[in-house]
Amino acid sequence: MFLSSYRRPPSNYTRSQPNRQTPTTVSGTSISKPRGTKQSTDPKPSNPVPQRQHLPTFNPLPPTSVPDASRSPAIKPPSQPFEEEITIHVRDEAKRIDRDFKCPKSILISKMKYFESHLLSCQSVEDLEISVHCDVDIFEWLMQYMIQREKPNLEISKVISILISSEFLQMQSLVNECLEFITRNLEEVVKLPIDMSCLNPSLLKQLAKMVTPELLDDVKDRKDKLTSKLFMKKLEELLEDDNNILNRCVYCNKLYTNEQHEWMICEKARIFIDFHGNVIAEHVADRNWEINKFFLFLKDQGLTWREIYWKIWARLQAFYCNVCGLKFVAAELGHCSYHPEEPKFSHGSNIGFYQCCQQKAIRFDTSIKKKGCCGRNHVPRDKIHSKEYEFLMKNFTIIEEPFEMKNDRTVSITKMVQMFATKADAVESEDEDELDEDERTDENSVSLKEEEEKKMKKKIKGKNGDLNPRKQRVWKLDNLRLGDFTNMKEMCDNLSKMRKKRDVKPNPKKK
Repeated sequence: MFLSSYRRPPSNYTRSQPNRQTPTTVSGTSISKPRGTKQSTDPKPSNPVPQRQHLPTFNPLPPTSVPDASRSPAIKPPSQPFEEEITIHVRDEAKRIDRDFKCPKSILISKMKYFESHLLSCQSVEDLEISVHCDVDIFEWLMQYMIQREKPNLEISKVISILISSEFLQMQSLVNECLEFITRNLEEVVKLPIDMSCLNPSLLKQLAKMVTPELLDDVKDRKDKLTSKLFMKKLEELLEDDNNILNRCVYCNKLYTNEQHEWMICEKARIFIDFHGNVIAEHVADRNWEINKFFLFLKDQGLTWREIYWKIWARLQAFYCNVCGLKFVAAELGHCSYHPEEPKFSHGSNIGFYQCCQQKAIRFDTSIKKKGCCGRNHVPRDKIHSKEYEFLMKNFTIIEEPFEMKNDRTVSITKMVQMFATKADAVESEDEDELDEDERTDENSVSLKEEEEKKMKKKIKGKNGDLNPRKQRVWKLDNLRLGDFTNMKEMCDNLSKMRKKRDVKPNPKKK
């Protein structure tokens, strides 16, 4: 769209035929105002052609039938007294057709917000000229939608073009109608012979909010024109909630949320006993974890956005098991561990062994519950007939996390996290080696005093300077835990001493 001080003459030049595999949309507009001179009656004015600022152009679909240019050039609304009408010149470059449409100024301002700022500032309609570059049939449909009382019906073959045009012209009510129509007829829309890349991220996000995961999962999109993009937007929508932010444990590489951190047990974490006798084995979050980079890593590994969505969704759903009494996430449905044989203890001994796997068994064990050698499916307590459980069973082949990482063919999200963390650590170590080489080259050019300062800084770093970044993080976290434990112990000792002094009664003085 552009503003100019001259009236734009009709275009006489021709352009090359564009690629006719994308939907027809509004591609550009122009508004011009003459400088107070009388309008010429000559149909081809001699004013110079002003420079135009082209808006994004979309190539049209191959027309089924070329409309007759001799038909009525305008759609007349119901007659209203003293209603100013604005003439809109439409240029269809694909069909090489020029048509003029007339629309009342009030309707154009209220329906098409794109022209609102320009029309409100214009005092006289005679001084205004609007030129639009788009498909004539689509613009005629839009004019009928604005002016006529009976709204035209949406068609599957035109809905994408109308959606893009209405979004460009800021007709939000029509945008919502098109999105609802696409949601109801998504199976037929994806079969259209057009390129869906013309839909911008804003339209995809709005459409993803209307489409449910079960409906999107049933769509058969053979060429994957739209479903992967919608699953990606659904994944973004899923993680917009702060309660669904996933962290990575530095010990076991499992993904968990802040709410799951309160009840989850890390099998590889250091065990601590609190002052109430409870066993503490919590996940420890990796501060350098970036979930967006992890998604791109999964995409590089060959996973589709549909698979990524359901795998992440399964890490956010939790159930209670009737058999083991523990809480579990949907991805670990088959992790109800058990031993098929009972342990065997020696006479008078507290330590024994399971006959099935020779795992150590303790009669009175104060540690966390040991994992069995075999796994079976959990039995959900309350949500066995819920919608989440139906999704879980329907996509279980995609969601399933294997009980043991023996089958390399199974794509495990925990295994992918471990691979991503190893790759990230390797990149960090390479960057550190490059920095060390740069420091060595710099040391050759600096003075002896600067070399001594660098040696002192390296000594201050301590023994953990030789460890890789992953081990450094674990070492620091262990030190922090031990430090907190010692501080709490000192505080408890001091409190107990203060209580003893308060409880001791002074001896009565003898008379």
